[in-house]
Amino acid sequence: MCRILAFKAKGEPNLKVLKAFLSASKNDVYFKYGSHSDGWGFVSLISKNSKWKVLYYKTNEPIYEDPLFFDYLNLLKGDEIYAIFHARKAGKNFLLGVRHNHPYYYRLPTHDLYFAHNGSINRKAFSEPNYPSTDSYLFFLEIIRNYTSKNDFKTAYLETLSALSQYASSLNSALLTFNNQEGPRILVGYYYNKNRMKEIEEYYKLYRYENYIFSSTVGYYLGKNVEELSFSSINEISG
Repeated sequence: MCRILAFKAKGEPNLKVLKAFLSASKNDVYFKYGSHSDGWGFVSLISKNSKWKVLYYKTNEPIYEDPLFFDYLNLLKGDEIYAIFHARKAGKNFLLGVRHNHPYYYRLPTHDLYFAHNGSINRKAFSEPNYPSTDSYLFFLEIIRNYTSKNDFKTAYLETLSALSQYASSLNSALLTFNNQEGPRILVGYYYNKNRMKEIEEYYKLYRYENYIFSSTVGYYLGKNVEELSFSSINEISG
């Protein structure tokens, strides 16, 4: 599994939360392997003077060894900032490299979509189990397929969560959608399967602090009062 952070901020993000994410990726106190060493990535939509900018970066270098991490943080400044960060620990060694790092990108006729996922899903859950990408990307494609029939991202996301739940260790994930009319929107899915856990249960939990949602270890390093998300839910970051 991996570590995830999604947030909306104004002006600039809370540096303490970002540093807690970095610490969680380097030394995860709830994870038997200790670190999330198989690369990292982020996407951010930034509004300044009513104009949107996109920052999108992925690398197979561990986040705690990448000198560009703090360089990019310095660019996250604007009237509104929406972002998803992801630090990866790959489940399959043959699915390594920048292509397989999160967040993933997909272009619909109406929206740009970015998606990051923490967990594993049995490939038997998918109609094309031999598709040459990660189970996380197949999860993303399922949300997109459901959206094309429902025309509502939250409904499509929730139905996908329900359909895949019996096949997954965790479906913790974040979806950022964007078009010029609506602007950005961040949805976060929270679900883990207690019958498929390979780590202690705390490892799988997601928490909220103000307009930040993150993996449990981030909350551990942040040292603030945090609130667990409602289980098996889709949560929108707003405010």
